[in-house]
Amino acid sequence: MGLNDFSDRLPPMLVKELRQGMRARTFVAVFLGLQCFLALVMLFATTATSLTGTGSVVSQIIFLFFCLAVLVVQPLRAMNALHGEIKSTTIDMMVLTRLTARRIVAGKWASIVAQTLLLLVSIIPYLILRYFFGGMNLFAELLALFSIAILSACLTAVNVGLSSNGSLLVRSFLPLAAALMMFSFSMSIMGSFDEIIQFFSLEQVDSIALYIGLLIGSLYLAWNFFFLGVKTIAPMSENHSSLNRVVCLFTMLLVAGLVLWGSSDYAPLPFLLGGIAFPAALLALTEPNSMMPRLAMPFVKRGRLGQMVGAIFYPCWTAGMHFTALLVLILSAVSAAIAWLVPSSGFGDSECTIMCSLIGSALFPALFVAVWQKRNANPLGLYIAVLIGSFSVMLALVALAESTDTEGAMMLFFWLPPVHLYLLGESTFEDSTILVISGTVAGTYLLLLLIHGWKKASTIRQAEMQAKELLANPPKKIDESSDTGLAE
Repeated sequence: MGLNDFSDRLPPMLVKELRQGMRARTFVAVFLGLQCFLALVMLFATTATSLTGTGSVVSQIIFLFFCLAVLVVQPLRAMNALHGEIKSTTIDMMVLTRLTARRIVAGKWASIVAQTLLLLVSIIPYLILRYFFGGMNLFAELLALFSIAILSACLTAVNVGLSSNGSLLVRSFLPLAAALMMFSFSMSIMGSFDEIIQFFSLEQVDSIALYIGLLIGSLYLAWNFFFLGVKTIAPMSENHSSLNRVVCLFTMLLVAGLVLWGSSDYAPLPFLLGGIAFPAALLALTEPNSMMPRLAMPFVKRGRLGQMVGAIFYPCWTAGMHFTALLVLILSAVSAAIAWLVPSSGFGDSECTIMCSLIGSALFPALFVAVWQKRNANPLGLYIAVLIGSFSVMLALVALAESTDTEGAMMLFFWLPPVHLYLLGESTFEDSTILVISGTVAGTYLLLLLIHGWKKASTIRQAEMQAKELLANPPKKIDESSDTGLAE
């Protein structure tokens, strides 16, 4: 095989996507533009070597253009990764081959990540030249560059997963919002470069714990949305939800251990755990309420205990509701434990109210998903639309109340959980009063969802009954050696 072709050992999906991606005008423009900009920067820098601080300025410019390329442009290229295949019905042909859904999504993701790594390798010569300007913290800058590449890979995984959704709001608005955040972060490098490099020096225990926590959080977020894409194109007979929920609980335990080890400030812990729980709850609350018997068999085999565990980990909406209730219970217990057992942490009524408001805000859209479950083909799109709409309504109400001096009238909208965040800042109401209201609203929404889930529990019971029948009377194997093809 010549050197102008890919090796046959590489995954076919990766080869296909690389051939298309590396010829794309977007990648060629980003690659050539990055090289031209950095070459000009180095040209001007070599003529100004006598000026103090030249090396720092060169590093800032390298980081700026690299961040714009890999945190803004590269992830946006994944916006149509799966939707284009689904819309053109070519995804059906891929599924009919030996390629699994996981390998298809991994090929899409790995292709863009490989191009990102090519951009990373291409700036190494500029880093070598920048080293001779002096004043370079080699370890910190290299760690920062590799961390940016990892963050780019995570954002790409998120966009690949979102691209499988049919809603334009989900697969376009959310990636564009993330791109704007990354653009703002890239622009801030020029003003806070010294602080960023100081952080990546990892000279203190809390910096190490924070870095590991951010890394775990980024990888976990990418994991959830990667498997969102896998679950969308995978057959209904495959169970991807149970593993995601186990990973969520394990990640929460890991992050809690990091906070207890690397920090004496426990106040952020409930919010960190909530940030981890939200993606898993989002996917669990938008599951279809259907289930095949073969998915229940691994749990039914283990008897009554297995069925109890399955009620939380089954890949259906009712089990997803039970899993969400478990997450709410964990967050409530952690918040109460910190507020009562560690009063010096500063986690008081205000922080508990914020937590209750955020929990209620996450449960509120799930009510619409539950009510319109049969009539809505895109529960994730509906959930995101209601979630964004609830916060938009809250901002409109706040603007109206501020302009008319009727802040007290906001209490009429106590049923809208985001409003509690505004009421918390009003001196008219006591923090303890808002906490009771917010906790009651969140608890009511959770109870309504659980009642609705229990009404739909027949889906689980029927699947378990059929699974027990299959285990008691397994289908007979076909004798391949028999000419008649009859059952043995």
